[in-house]
Amino acid sequence: MKDFDLRFSVWWSDDDVADLLTIDMTAIPQTGGVYVLGTTSTPLVYPWGTSPIYYIGQSSDVHKRLKEHRQAILAGRQFGEYWEKNWWPRYQYAFAFGADCGWFSSSRCKMTPEELEASIISEFYWYLGSTPVANGAWPREKIREKRRA
Repeated sequence: MKDFDLRFSVWWSDDDVADLLTIDMTAIPQTGGVYVLGTTSTPLVYPWGTSPIYYIGQSSDVHKRLKEHRQAILAGRQFGEYWEKNWWPRYQYAFAFGADCGWFSSSRCKMTPEELEASIISEFYWYLGSTPVANGAWPREKIREKRRA
């Protein structure tokens, strides 16, 4: 398993972190939750530090969603024009820098996957001064709540 900096989140436990392209997919739970994608070697620069993390997503079935990410990344490696037709930053970063992944179960913290994702993105923001580079949107409500507190 890879070393993956998820200490910014209070929700992180001892779940596995692995290279998404080589992991045995049966190790990933078929449950709702949040998944985190990061580089396998190159840390990314954020305003308040560095992190390998480039994307935080959520799904009602983390196993299925990570399998879809894996298939898209592998397809992109085989077919160069795939990237021209299906360009998403999360896949571009995975193609260029690798794809380590970690996951959080939403049932463990009694939240919906959407609520947990908003919480984790907000924590990432307050830890590194930005949302992950490949996330298109971010939970402004959570950040506004913290600013008022």
